[in-house]
Amino acid sequence: MRIMKSAVLVFPALLLAGCSLADVKTAVLPVENTATIETAPTAAPQTLTVYASDALAPAARAYAEAQGVTLTLTADAAAADLLLTDHAPGGSLLDVTSDTLLAAAAARADITGNASTLPLGRSLYGYWANGAVLNALLGDGALTALQGADWEEWSDFVETLSAWLDEPKAATVTLSGSDYTLPEARPDGVTATGVFAAPADRASGYTAALLAADGSRTADALTGPLNGVYSAVTLEWNHMADSAENAVFRRAKLTDLLADCGSEGCSGLVLIPFKCNFEDSDLTTEEYNLDGLLDYPVLADAGCLALNADTDAAGLKAAKSAALWLYSNGAGEDALTETLGVVTPWNTAADSTAVLAMQIEQVGTGILPGAVLDTATAEALTANELSLQGSEKHTKAERTAFTAAALQALGAGE
Repeated sequence: MRIMKSAVLVFPALLLAGCSLADVKTAVLPVENTATIETAPTAAPQTLTVYASDALAPAARAYAEAQGVTLTLTADAAAADLLLTDHAPGGSLLDVTSDTLLAAAAARADITGNASTLPLGRSLYGYWANGAVLNALLGDGALTALQGADWEEWSDFVETLSAWLDEPKAATVTLSGSDYTLPEARPDGVTATGVFAAPADRASGYTAALLAADGSRTADALTGPLNGVYSAVTLEWNHMADSAENAVFRRAKLTDLLADCGSEGCSGLVLIPFKCNFEDSDLTTEEYNLDGLLDYPVLADAGCLALNADTDAAGLKAAKSAALWLYSNGAGEDALTETLGVVTPWNTAADSTAVLAMQIEQVGTGILPGAVLDTATAEALTANELSLQGSEKHTKAERTAFTAAALQALGAGE
């Protein structure tokens, strides 16, 4: 079932100090465009070569299966007709507004000027966990308490849980101002051996820092918030499980998990915000307060599609057909909302499973509008976090180097 934003995806009272409802809706989801778009015709038998991230490849497979297209997935972006990437790619890309039908599709996402990509939508991002496991560990109310925990409470909980996983015994933690007790023995169904799995997506975790800096890409505005990200990342590294199967929490977009585990494997998942060690003095924005930046998940940029301008005529035709199918065909929209699990750029979403319905509910409750980063920036931020792997002592020098590298990745000047 696809649900229009006008019916569901609205924002009641929000998290953010000084942030009007109209401002947030504009920042998070484009104004709805109801223009009719010509439906893409059924594709003639053809081949299509696609460069795709793991999270977005299911959309290409859905198109190929529905339209009888022979699909080849390639690891070489330059050899692809169509690119489905988590972040805006570089290279020689077709201006999607240069083609009449593609321009109409772009207008559906409120894109009217020159553009080399079409957005695929938004996806909830944060720490995902099995709700039954959290209740077994902390009892009723665990999810709400964890969602509202401040940094001190969250980091203390992580430290306590890590010790408990090594040697279960009764231990009390404070979350959202109330006490919760970990059990004396390991409950049935709790098999984790570590707190965190390696993140499926690291770049979306910089959203809150950029919002705290009021979107300013300067060292003065970003240094404090990036120090807060450093604390969160080192907390993860200090309490990392050996696999996703053995972890309590995994930082990811919902699209990452759906591609990895499928709808059935995502049953029962709940979401905790990615919490960073921010202080009030780190905030230069007047639109977001500290509680909002800590207590609400990100509605992250799920990725985009692009057409290789250097492919041959047949390849370009195949790429256009796939792009139009995703943007203007009912089955294509299902591939976005049901298969990928995104909130589309024209504000529709699926509620066919519990986790997808939860995404709609969360969007209606409050989210942080995800930062849009290009591939080079995302890769540099990811590499910077990976550089901390294996570090046993987190020194001031390490923190300074991490922050400097993140500033450089984000193009921050003085």
